[in-house]
Amino acid sequence: ASGELGALNVAARSGITRKIDLPELKQGKEYFLRLGATLKTDEPLVKAGHEIAAEEFRLSDYAFPAFERTQTGLEVDSQNNMLIVNGKDFQMKFDKHTGLLFHLDYGNGNVLLAPLKPNFWRAPIDNDYGYNMPERLGVWKKASQHQQLLSFNALSALNGETARGEAGALNIEALYTLPDAGAEVKVTYHINNKGDIMVTSNLFNIAEDLPVMPRVGTNLVLHNQYRQVSWYGRGPHENYQDRFTSAFTGNYKSTVADLLYPYIRPQENGYRTGIRTVAFTNAANKGLRFSATGGDLLGFSAHHQLNSDFDEGDKKIQRHTYHIPRRNLVNVNIDYKQMGVGGDNSWGATPHKAYQIQPDNYSYSFIISKIE
Repeated sequence: ASGELGALNVAARSGITRKIDLPELKQGKEYFLRLGATLKTDEPLVKAGHEIAAEEFRLSDYAFPAFERTQTGLEVDSQNNMLIVNGKDFQMKFDKHTGLLFHLDYGNGNVLLAPLKPNFWRAPIDNDYGYNMPERLGVWKKASQHQQLLSFNALSALNGETARGEAGALNIEALYTLPDAGAEVKVTYHINNKGDIMVTSNLFNIAEDLPVMPRVGTNLVLHNQYRQVSWYGRGPHENYQDRFTSAFTGNYKSTVADLLYPYIRPQENGYRTGIRTVAFTNAANKGLRFSATGGDLLGFSAHHQLNSDFDEGDKKIQRHTYHIPRRNLVNVNIDYKQMGVGGDNSWGATPHKAYQIQPDNYSYSFIISKIE
């Protein structure tokens, strides 16, 4: 629904009250009220009708989807170095030496080029180099690169009988140590007989004297055919937790290529926050959907470049974005959170504390489901 309030004659530093009649708000639906102010007359640089201010107000809460815990019909097999989960029209394979989910097939072949992996790093931006972020926070880059598997368990017996874990769900757990940070992360894959996966990451044993974290999330790489993107969250342009007031919540579509923001120098870019769902599909409209669950909205980015392609290392080497290759892949970050971009200055100021990720134990989940 939409409408106009008409001209409002309001003196500076004063206000008026207007009543807005809203349509019926249905239970379980999320609603926003979006207000905009436009010029009544032409001005020297802009014409009448130009929007000069806008804001949105959330009127109801988002109903996060619950994960359906039904494993009837799942078959689990152990072959050589792999744990294989088979269901109706889908197959998943885990590497028992690394604990990583490296094969996900919903009937059209493996969608993954690189497995799901915990990630705590972002390519430094110009503001980051100003406060020497690569050195000060570098332990989290190492924690993303060096992860040693401590244990790997399928919490359901191979003969189909539930051994332990939550009833009705096949749970596969991989526990890693992060030796550079002295911490651990446990990734649990809850799998149901529809082929849905709820991925839960638990980061723990985080020492208080560790530096703030650039990111808490998961990285994976899809085949290049899944380059159509649609999301329900903030957009359409890039936005970060300290740069989102102009990015209203809505349903948006893009190609992966158009998500990139071509800053003159390679760096973190193209992020979107407040994500309820994000989907990656091919020309036949088949693919994957990632959904927030458990009460925490997500952040995401996707590029035809790897995260490392945007990372110049400890010091700037003055490359330009056109030096970055476009690869035949879709690199995806699904995050609990990424720290803000700051910008009070570019020669020492960090992001404000409210937009930092303090060193602490964190837990978050998201659901992967097929689109067919």
